[in-house]
Amino acid sequence: MVENSTEIVRDAKGHNLEQPNYEIDVIRNGEHGWFLARKILFSRTDLLPHRQLIYNPAGDLVSDIHYESYKDFNGVNFPSIIEIWRPQEEYDITLSIVKLQLNEPLPNDKFTLEQPPGAQVVRLDQPQTKTPPGGDGK
Repeated sequence: MVENSTEIVRDAKGHNLEQPNYEIDVIRNGEHGWFLARKILFSRTDLLPHRQLIYNPAGDLVSDIHYESYKDFNGVNFPSIIEIWRPQEEYDITLSIVKLQLNEPLPNDKFTLEQPPGAQVVRLDQPQTKTPPGGDGK
């Protein structure tokens, strides 16, 4: 569901401003029926998500996340500051993105797994012909 709304935000000088935004409500079907799972708020000025509220099935706020200072990282517009508040766990954290590498090709050697010395390879896609070390054969 999409809604028109406003939110009170602070400008660079610390003044409160009423900022118009769009809200997307994500509704889920849980054990006890439908509930508001998350609310994503987009700024009407730049159409970027600037806040996300996540709720549990009981309707309690689980996470309040703010996205700020969007920057271009190799052609991807990404928030360079992400503030996460978790009221139930009573903590908050601010992530400052300094360098972001997205969608870079990975060389094949990143997927090579060397067998450690003394380790036995067990092929799960084939029938077992002998008992692995430490097994009782049952």
